[in-house]
Amino acid sequence: MVATAVVRVLSLPGECEGPEPAVSCSGHGSYGMVVENNVGTAIEVELDKEVKVLYPGKSCSFDITRASEKLMKVHCRDDPSICGTRQVEDISTLRASESFGSFGGEVADFVQKEQQQVEREKSLLQERKDRMEAFLEKERRKNAFCVLAGSLSCTALFLGLLVLWSCLDPQDEVSALLLSLGVVLSLAALSWCSWLAQGFGLNYPGPRRKKLAYYGSFGCSVLGGLAVTIAIVRYVLAGFWWTVLAAGLPCCCLSIVMCMANWDSSEIWEIIQKESVSERTIVFRGKVFPGTGKCVCSWPGKYESAWDALVTGSRRGNISAAVVFLPEGSEHFGQHDPIPENEKLPGSCWCVPLYGEPKPWGCHWWTKWIANIEKAHEEGAEMEVYFFKGMKGRGKVRNFSTAGKENLRREAIQEKKQTQDFLQSQAFLEACHQGIECLSTEPREDSSSQYSREVQRLFLAWLPEEERHFMEASEGLGNSQKAEVAWLERKGYAYTEVDIFQWLQ
Repeated sequence: MVATAVVRVLSLPGECEGPEPAVSCSGHGSYGMVVENNVGTAIEVELDKEVKVLYPGKSCSFDITRASEKLMKVHCRDDPSICGTRQVEDISTLRASESFGSFGGEVADFVQKEQQQVEREKSLLQERKDRMEAFLEKERRKNAFCVLAGSLSCTALFLGLLVLWSCLDPQDEVSALLLSLGVVLSLAALSWCSWLAQGFGLNYPGPRRKKLAYYGSFGCSVLGGLAVTIAIVRYVLAGFWWTVLAAGLPCCCLSIVMCMANWDSSEIWEIIQKESVSERTIVFRGKVFPGTGKCVCSWPGKYESAWDALVTGSRRGNISAAVVFLPEGSEHFGQHDPIPENEKLPGSCWCVPLYGEPKPWGCHWWTKWIANIEKAHEEGAEMEVYFFKGMKGRGKVRNFSTAGKENLRREAIQEKKQTQDFLQSQAFLEACHQGIECLSTEPREDSSSQYSREVQRLFLAWLPEEERHFMEASEGLGNSQKAEVAWLERKGYAYTEVDIFQWLQ
């Protein structure tokens, strides 16, 4: 809530106990009044239609003309409903926390609640990281005890084969060719198994076991290279010089490749394992339960902690959900699915009607989402669409056929925020001069911060009126959600509009 302070005072000449009043050209006395922002968030102060924005820890001054009735208003930029009132008197300094009635207390409560949200998001983010690390550690141990044993055994087996090939002398060109082929294939298999063993050895529990697994497999690779060298020398001495090219050249190339792979094997294996864990912890393909109960069919992704709670509840069998999330690094990320001919929609893939153009993340998720929606519809489930906090029913596109075009327009407008036209605009430069950097950059439950919200307000105010109205009317649903809701309406499927607020308590 935002408090607006209104002060109604009749200032008379000679009543000021502060500094000597200045004399205006009209002959009326005037004095300076300073307003300090000590409430921890951006506020807006208005006096006689003069509006000034104050950032935390900053102050501004107003020239107060005596013998005139004044009305000062103050409200919180993040929540204009928080306001308070005060009469403008011969006071040189007003403090936002104490000089405007209930405003100070209300805005303090607002800031405190927001800080609690920030701390909660930090805590939940850390919990997600800890959960991910725990799952990753479990995966490491599983691989260490299962896969590592097999890869080490195979490494030793192929090392034995290389030793065998190095002990045999070719009798003719055919046997020399077969032995050369055996050497190359055995070294390739040895190198692959050794690389696997080294990768899993890095994650082996315990420093001694880790070193033994890593250096043991590496030692097998070195011995394998030595065995190859001995074998080729024996073949050449037996009169088959061309085995240097037939076996030596491929083995040299193979050794170089494996050396390069081993150079950053720890990073490669870390990425592989994290992607594997991601597939089972972050990726969500939906889970629609039988029956006519409620089913979450559209969800605003910017509420990360609420999303995490939704996915956890669905995996435990408590919440039916048709929503899909395939993040970067997952198996189907970036995959584009063609539009069935019977839909009679333009575009090479679903990205075109959804976003107006192909996107890097692809549209396979949409195919899966449609399948989930059809299942929910067949079950007779009550479909729920969740909107941004306090924006239930807002942010929809005209219809599914316009979703892509509207998305392109939003993107084109939003891109202007990064251009020099806005960054060098008078409003933004003044905000920088007045201390916009004093605003917190820590995200709350909707992934926004004091700073990002203030920049967005300045950006919207800077836009032409038509574009500003378009962007404001678009608030309420995420970009993908707009297409989801339009699709439900296109199919004639009834849905219930729900405010995300109930998940944020």
